[in-house]
Amino acid sequence: MTFSALLAMPSDFASVVRAELTDPILDLCRLFADEKAHDQFTFFSGILNLLHDPDDEEMVLTACIELSKCAFLGYEYSLDAQLMIDAILERAINLSHTMSATNLN
Repeated sequence: MTFSALLAMPSDFASVVRAELTDPILDLCRLFADEKAHDQFTFFSGILNLLHDPDDEEMVLTACIELSKCAFLGYEYSLDAQLMIDAILERAINLSHTMSATNLN
């Protein structure tokens, strides 16, 4: 199922948020824990706190905006983390665009 198809199911918004953001960020936090990258872990676990209620569209949008800050904090990321972050950011952009477009209708 494509990302667009998942978002077309409004009753399943929370599942989309979990699959597209929460679960990948949890995986990233596990990587940071393994790498002992404490500052990075703290930043991204803070994003997870914003996603504690995946049905709260305002907080999901806030989390998407906060994610964009990760490039400007001066953190060094391993190659694995960079790849994961790039994928998460792409998903966050797609999700926030879809939420914005949905709110216009």
